[in-house]
Order: sequence, then structure tokens, then C-alpha cells
Amino acid sequence: MAYSITYTTAGTTYNLNGVNASLGVTIRYLGDQGFGLAPMHRITQRGPLQQGDSDIDFRLDPRILQLPLVVQASTLSASYTAREALTKIFTPANGSGVLRIQDTGYDRAINCVTLGGLDFNVDAVQGWHVRTVVQLRASDPTWYDPTPISVGSTPSISGTMTPVPLLIPWTVGASAIDTTFTIVNAGTWKAFPVITAVGPITGLIITNVTTGDKIQISGVIQTGETWTIDLGYGKKTVTTSTGINKISTVTADSSLGTFSIERGSNVVNVGGTQTTATSTVSIVYYTRYIGV
Repeated sequence: MAYSITYTTAGTTYNLNGVNASLGVTIRYLGDQGFGLAPMHRITQRGPLQQGDSDIDFRLDPRILQLPLVVQASTLSASYTAREALTKIFTPANGSGVLRIQDTGYDRAINCVTLGGLDFNVDAVQGWHVRTVVQLRASDPTWYDPTPISVGSTPSISGTMTPVPLLIPWTVGASAIDTTFTIVNAGTWKAFPVITAVGPITGLIITNVTTGDKIQISGVIQTGETWTIDLGYGKKTVTTSTGINKISTVTADSSLGTFSIERGSNVVNVGGTQTTATSTVSIVYYTRYIGV
């Protein structure tokens, strides 16, 4: 496919480098700034008599993206049509939009909101073309491939079925999930997944063996219930399909804040007991990138 750059907001996708028939304008994309390595700062500490300091860690900072755009217009009326079109695309809102770039074999997106630009300074001597630099702010500065990666686990019979001598012969056994698999994160940044568990499951525990982090549920996920553990930035929630908050069921030694799918190979174990054939656990994440 040919190169494209789009911005999706309020359910509508706009072409930033081509025709927008619904708006009656053609936008030309002139380049970008702020698409590369995410801004960051180092965390340091210094002792009373220390020369220099000790480097401890780092944190990524929000990203500011700048998009120089131009809409050609031969008349003042066409110029105002172009201005209105750009304002419609980038109207400030509290909900984030999605900036997306695509090319053959390449697909990256980032969630952002309008920060500024669009002042539409015009020099009539230079004609009525509308030139502006749109500023977008991404609170999470990492890009991602919009195609989600999904891995999952289903129950198996654990142990030996045990005969019980009752009037009507029947058997009991422990049905459980106990699966270990490898997730390979091909991106350049760690991913914080969404974990979905469908009951019945007792004592659900998901462990990233590679990092040592785990998420453990002390309660019982009942038959027919679906629990969602969202580990995304600014979320860290555990809710049922009916919206009930279950964060209190997460054990104190769980790694709710840090559990992630790290770059490279991750060995993950999913465990739980008292399951049936309808019990499932799925882990969904987006491959993330520190820059494009």
C-alpha cells in the first residue's frame, strides 16, 4: 500500500496527506517533528560528599508531535473552507484521537490530543494557501502496532479421576488450568496487557516467569462471569463484565503496577483450579515502540 498518515477522532478518520471528500479539501503533509525517540529524563541521586551523582533509573515524558500541513486555496472563500476543515479535524477534546502512519508492511499509531497550532496566520501577498503546524500531545509517548496480539489458555484435567461409591456411581476430579507458554515481544518497548478471565476459575494466577511479576486473584470467578484485568498506563483495574470493581481480590504481593510483556522472550504461566471446559484466560497486548 502507499504511504498514508491519518488522524481519527470522534469516530471519523481524516487523511492528512490527500483528499478529504467529506470536508472538500486536499491536505498536503510537509513532514513531522517529535516522532523519534520518546522524550525522557534520568533519575539520579547524590550522596553528601559524592562528586557527580549516581544514575538510578529513567522515565519517559509525554511526547509533543508537530505536523506541518498545507491546504492549497486560490480564493479567500476557499481559504476559509480549508481553515474550517482543519479546525474540525483537530477540535480540542478530552478524549484522545489516534495518529496513524502506514506503508507497505508498516503500521504504527499513537494516542494523542490537540495541544495547539492552527492559528492560521496568513500573508495575502503569498496567496490564500493555508499553512499551519498542528501540535499534538501524547501522554503515553510510545507508538504501537494497531493489530493486537492475543494468547490464551484453556483448562485441562489435573490429577486422576476418583471413583466415589454412591448409590448412583459417579466420579470427581480436579479440573485446572496450568499452562506455560512463551510470548515474544518484537517491539522496542514493553507492553502492558489486558487479561480476560472467563469463569469458573478459583485462585487465578498469571506469572511472568522471566520478570518474576505475577497477578494473583484470591477470589472465585464464578461460572458465566468475565473478569478483565487492565494493566494499561493510568488504569490498573480489575472489573467484571457488569462493571463491578474487583481490585480488592488482587493479593498484596501481586505486581499490578509493573506486570508487563517485556521486549524479547517472556515465559508466562497461567494457573487456576476448579475450572470447566468453558473456563478461559486470554492475554491481549499491542506491540509497542519507543519511536518511529
